[in-house]
Amino acid sequence: MGAFALSAALFQRERTGRGQRIDLAMLDVALMMQASHVTAYLASGKAAKPSGNKHPQATNSAYPTKDGMVMLGASNLRQQRRLWAALGRPEMAKSTNEQRLAARDAEEAVLNEIMLTRTADEWEAYLQSKHVPAARVRRMEEALADPHLASRGVVHRFEGGAPGVPQPFGVPVAAFTLAHGGPRVDSPPPTVGQHTDAVLGELGYSAAEIAALRASKAV
Repeated sequence: MGAFALSAALFQRERTGRGQRIDLAMLDVALMMQASHVTAYLASGKAAKPSGNKHPQATNSAYPTKDGMVMLGASNLRQQRRLWAALGRPEMAKSTNEQRLAARDAEEAVLNEIMLTRTADEWEAYLQSKHVPAARVRRMEEALADPHLASRGVVHRFEGGAPGVPQPFGVPVAAFTLAHGGPRVDSPPPTVGQHTDAVLGELGYSAAEIAALRASKAV
């Protein structure tokens, strides 16, 4: 959210020549991350309840399989029709979202039974071949080992370690690329106070003044 705010402010500055002061609050961000729930509550007066892996639509939730979890993403009417057809239960498809919400528990019971008949990998391959959004729920180590991340440069590794971190480590870079001048990591995280002298120098402090501040333990 901070990056969005900065981008908007810089874009506006290019258009108007005026700078901005950005005020960003964590509570506000938390609400924006739940925008769909906030909108639904303000429209209906019905507050959302904690649901874990369960979503309002049964066809858009996570289910156990023979060996793991699969997340189904059949969220709209077209996708849920494809899902039920792929599962051999076309009669379960609904024509309106209201019907889906009313039948959620019944749909969940059917899906719980069906999804246990195959492994997570089998369901992922089969449902995706039927153009139904679905994916095996992967552990962190599995996700980070996915070749897709390497090809996209999502993670940058410091093979030689860094000050205070002798072993190799990695950090996430960004979730997007650009045609030129894209996001990158040029240096490892700085140690505490590593750039104090440079920052004070940019603010107009002389070398003698910086030395005096250090001597007084003010920095």
